[in-house]
Amino acid sequence: MKLDALIRKSNILWWMPLVVGVCLRLYQYFLNRSFWADEASLALNLVERDFAHLIRPLDYQQGAPIGFLFIEKTALVLFGNNEFALRLFPLVCGVLAIYLLLRIAREYFGMSGLFAVTVFSVGLNAVYYSSELKQYSSDAAILLLLVALALRLLKAETASARDFVLLGGVGAVVIWISHPSFFVLAAVGITLLVEKSFRKNYAPLSWLFALGVVWLASFGLQYYVSLRHLAADEFLQFYWSKAFMPLPPWNNKTWFFNTYVSMMDLSISTEQAAIYLVPVLLLIGGVSLFFRKRSVALILFLIPFMALAASALQKYPLKGRFMLFLIPPFLLILSAGLGRIYDFFAKKNRVLALILSVLPALWLVFFPALVTVNETRILQRNAGLRPMVAYVAKNRMPGDIIYSYQSAEPAFLYYAPLFGIDAQADNVVVAKSVVLKKRALDKFFKDLDSLAGAGRTWFLFTDIVDCGGCDGDPQAFYVAELDKRGTLLDQSNGIGANAYLYEMLP
Repeated sequence: MKLDALIRKSNILWWMPLVVGVCLRLYQYFLNRSFWADEASLALNLVERDFAHLIRPLDYQQGAPIGFLFIEKTALVLFGNNEFALRLFPLVCGVLAIYLLLRIAREYFGMSGLFAVTVFSVGLNAVYYSSELKQYSSDAAILLLLVALALRLLKAETASARDFVLLGGVGAVVIWISHPSFFVLAAVGITLLVEKSFRKNYAPLSWLFALGVVWLASFGLQYYVSLRHLAADEFLQFYWSKAFMPLPPWNNKTWFFNTYVSMMDLSISTEQAAIYLVPVLLLIGGVSLFFRKRSVALILFLIPFMALAASALQKYPLKGRFMLFLIPPFLLILSAGLGRIYDFFAKKNRVLALILSVLPALWLVFFPALVTVNETRILQRNAGLRPMVAYVAKNRMPGDIIYSYQSAEPAFLYYAPLFGIDAQADNVVVAKSVVLKKRALDKFFKDLDSLAGAGRTWFLFTDIVDCGGCDGDPQAFYVAELDKRGTLLDQSNGIGANAYLYEMLP
């Protein structure tokens, strides 16, 4: 048996990235870092509400699919109020996503699909969001599940009623768990119509019509129950205003480049050479797929097109973690480009083909792998605010005041009762977050004025991004201000969070 044929049949090359990816996700999960602001905000909603009240608009400027919230609430009821329980579903989805991507890549892309599986397995963001209490990991897994079911349906010469029912039922359910799933279903529906026009006996039009009715009915019900409130949220609209596609597009051409760079930062690298190499591979892969595997190409390209359309209507922001679900189709198209380069040059010179396809693939894999290795090396267990709240709870004295800084508000409110601190008590000051960062500094000064002469006061800081007016490190600036207004008695320096005890002067 020839070496290349042996490699194609080898399971080891396919399962290696999966095993590495699972280990990385489990490692992140068991580090058990504290909830950061967004996670804590969502966790508070889950803790404070029953199932019925989760249907209503969420507090703390949060938005999540109802199905996702119900799954998380069930985990909380079954396994208790802790990070492991609330991050379990994202972890399962993170592992499932690798497996589904492997199945799709191996069956429809051959050996070049290893590139997509490897990058997705070791990429820092795909790993990180597999252990975060947010829906981004499940968005990616659900996209891959729907794509796998759709490609199975499209692979057959004549559509199977069983496969139609399966795709229809799964699609109607996952719309409630993942907002971007509607983009995938729209792409699948259009692809099925196109295939019907090419293959007259593929499936009765009544089946396609029924599929569309079921999906639209499910989406319409969810929109009425939940999405209309989320879409009308003025804070979220303002916060994500720059993440919506401009209309007309030529009004802000740089938006498209910035969004592309954001996708590169999320998946591969923002290295300049990679920034310009990837579009070439995408073009080659896209053209190749349309000529060789039309239905695969249509689904993979229509998904981001639908997301762009929703963004143009200001219904879905395209920035950072909100695009995590787009990484698998993005990587699969790149894999098709690398595979086409190999196939083209292999007819002339196999060594040249390997150089022109395998080396760029390894080079592109190197960047996300390096970032993940470096980040993993510096990660430490129990990072975040939780250890600081525990320290304050253990060392405080009767009458001590506890002050939680603005950016620590949601995390403090979540962890305080777990360590016996009553966040509603008179001696606990929870500074409210401000929308405009430039007001953060003034608000902090006013809070300190009100604490003048208050005696022993604990200050908790975490998740400080910008104080809105100070130079350098915001926390160092705040501590310097505290030194002017009080005497430092104790402190605990954690990972990403700090606690200070001051005797506040009159």
